[in-house]
Amino acid sequence: MRRATVAMIMALGAVGLWAGGPQAAAEGDAARGRKAYELWCIGCHGDKQRIESVGPSLVGLLGRRAGTVDGSPYSRNLYQANIVWDERSLDRYLAAPTGAVHGTIMPVGLQDARERADVIAYLKTLK
Repeated sequence: MRRATVAMIMALGAVGLWAGGPQAAAEGDAARGRKAYELWCIGCHGDKQRIESVGPSLVGLLGRRAGTVDGSPYSRNLYQANIVWDERSLDRYLAAPTGAVHGTIMPVGLQDARERADVIAYLKTLK
């Protein structure tokens, strides 16, 4: 019985990957992401033209260490988390900021996985 269960789990995992499982969800649409960014993020993080804001600019975010934009307010915990932003760390953080980094200043995340993927795709265009 145990072998059958393990075999079934492995088969379902393979089918999920073959059918585009988690990797497919990670592919976002930058155009939709821009709209979501304008709805949920721009108020605190600004944009390329208006970078003065409550939170740090997200231009050039991918590859940058968390908590390193001069003049931006960060929690000590975010800086000490030693995170370098990539698609995976952003997805985790955006899903539940306070769950990813206890004591972070950003109070609310994006619950919808597709919306997170779209926002991340948009953030990749901000250079």
